[in-house]
Amino acid sequence: MRLPDIPERHRRLTRIIAAAGTGALALVRRRDFAQEHEPAARLANAIASTGLTWLSGTLAFAGRIGDEFDPGELFGAFGADAGIPARYSTVNESAEEDEAAKVQAFLNATTAAASGVISWTLWNPTQNIADAIDARLPAGLGRGLGAAASGSLVAVCAAVIDRFEVQSDVDEIDFAPVEVGLPDQIRECVHRLLDQPHPLSQRSAETVRRQFDSARFFVDVSYPRRHHPGESPIVLDDRQLAELLTDVDFSFIDVYPATAEDTTIPATQTYPVSAVHNGLELRLEISAGCLRRITFDEPFPAESLLFSEDLPSGTGPGTLHPNGLEEHSEEAGYQSRIEITDDEDETALGTVWPNPADLTFRTDRE
Repeated sequence: MRLPDIPERHRRLTRIIAAAGTGALALVRRRDFAQEHEPAARLANAIASTGLTWLSGTLAFAGRIGDEFDPGELFGAFGADAGIPARYSTVNESAEEDEAAKVQAFLNATTAAASGVISWTLWNPTQNIADAIDARLPAGLGRGLGAAASGSLVAVCAAVIDRFEVQSDVDEIDFAPVEVGLPDQIRECVHRLLDQPHPLSQRSAETVRRQFDSARFFVDVSYPRRHHPGESPIVLDDRQLAELLTDVDFSFIDVYPATAEDTTIPATQTYPVSAVHNGLELRLEISAGCLRRITFDEPFPAESLLFSEDLPSGTGPGTLHPNGLEEHSEEAGYQSRIEITDDEDETALGTVWPNPADLTFRTDRE
């Protein structure tokens, strides 16, 4: 937990304490204490005001409205990167966020301390006003009205904050991995792929199978922050998980084997056996000797290899080729594999993946 704030998941408890504490503080009267005890009561009132003010400024009470403080927006850029375009900035965004959180916490603590000082200073005037009101009302009614008004004010402030957050969070979408149980259809596809003869070593296939059978599986999803706030892991029920998995195309699944004791060689590779169906390819990606990703998408484009006899003749070391080494300059250089289409694909987990019986297998030697 980042000091000195309260996590947002404790919001309800924090708001109840703030509202109840503010109402209880309004019940206090100077005449309830002997004269020699009044200084202690006055000090306790100031401390309670400090604590309640700080509580009302935490993330658990005010949410992201208070978490968005950015000194740069108020005072402009500062430090080593002042005046430097953002694309060239060397500022660590994570460090900036931590610094902003510390500034916000400092402002909250300073405001709370000021509230305590004001409560101490205004003790006598506020008590005189409360006594005057009590004298005009039936016994106990003044205290009750004051407590109800104070507590209700805090509760209304919390409701107003929520309303502002709902309006500001309409389009606030975050991305995170969610653990899924691998559907039997996908599991069987991978098993059928691993059942194929390995072109180099059947031991490698057995190693990858053991890693696959012991693994946990995750996919990246987008989710609305207002529905799932906080930074701690969030346990979803079946309905919530289904909602997150709707309308998302999972062309790859991240794999986390149980251990790294049994690894395969080469340590980094695309498994040399793949499966094809309807122009899409099922591949297993291996890193550090462990299965790391299952992918089902378009196959890698065939690489056009050049040999020395294909290169321009009559040149040697020190020759610059502005148009590249391809025969046609437009074929040179990097070309993105990302294409934007208007086709509406099936997108729920399991629907874009083939039936195991429909797969056609091929190896790198073919």
